Amino acid sequence: MESTEKTRRAKFLADAMSTGPRYEPEVEDAAHAHKDTRIAIPTPMLDIVRRDGSIRSFSYAHLTEVEFEPGDTITLKFTNGAEVIAEGSGLARTRKQVRLHRADEIRECSPSELLLQGEGVSRVEKIYITEAEKA
Repeated sequence: MESTEKTRRAKFLADAMSTGPRYEPEVEDAAHAHKDTRIAIPTPMLDIVRRDGSIRSFSYAHLTEVEFEPGDTITLKFTNGAEVIAEGSGLARTRKQVRLHRADEIRECSPSELLLQGEGVSRVEKIYITEAEKA
């Protein structure tokens, strides 16, 4: 009888421990808000995600300049001579996150995403990547 109770207890514990924690929406929102207010913890690389799903990662350590132009264009310049230009709307917040090394990615939106996103949301319509001339 004792082994059966142990087996039941072990199964009960295994079932209880196999389900991850469930959070209320407020807790998930707080986690996102925390990322915006956290101290700049170095993110090793910035992902540039294209509309076709391809991803290119650039090292934050090699980011030398972030330029923002009214009309919402961000230009990122790297030590290897590569340049990433993101065009869209509402990109001031993205510029701030990149400047502080808090952005994980800059993602090019699909046409349907551009229509669905609301006001005040960053929208990257097009990304251009240029390479330095090799000698």
